[in-house]
Amino acid sequence: MMRALHAIAGTPAPAQVEVRPSTFDERQAIYNILMRSEIFGCADAECVDAMFLETWQSPPREDNYRWLSCWCDGRMIGFACYGPESLTDRTWDLFWICVVPEARGKGAGRALMAEVESQAHQAGGRLMVIYTSSTPKYAPARRLYESAGFICVAVVPDYYAEGDDLNIYWKRL
Repeated sequence: MMRALHAIAGTPAPAQVEVRPSTFDERQAIYNILMRSEIFGCADAECVDAMFLETWQSPPREDNYRWLSCWCDGRMIGFACYGPESLTDRTWDLFWICVVPEARGKGAGRALMAEVESQAHQAGGRLMVIYTSSTPKYAPARRLYESAGFICVAVVPDYYAEGDDLNIYWKRL
């Protein structure tokens, strides 16, 4: 089992976050993180829950979703969902990454991103793609992606809704 420990920057006594593979028992915690996020709503949480269930209820496949949980002080503070994109040559997607509001800006998102990239690279990933919204509430996520070396390579106007463009980020692993 892979475990990565990272110090959360900017805390009085550096807190350690642990990033590890999610378990089925963390299903409700992942749902709750989305609902507490101040970014995502019920429809998003239901979509993630369906993806999560598919991971454990489907026969194992190479392109199954993969899940990481981020823990600090005995509590789950974030998660990521990622995986290889079907019908591509080693292209991976980051589907979801979410950290509870009180843990944002303290390194939990960076720890999750680093582990997602590491796991994809170790599995032979060639590049990673992220789809995200252009709205102001997604600005911290876009900054996280850019600070991790992702480049916005395309914008699809009004993709999600009028005035809500799709930003496509890309990085070679």
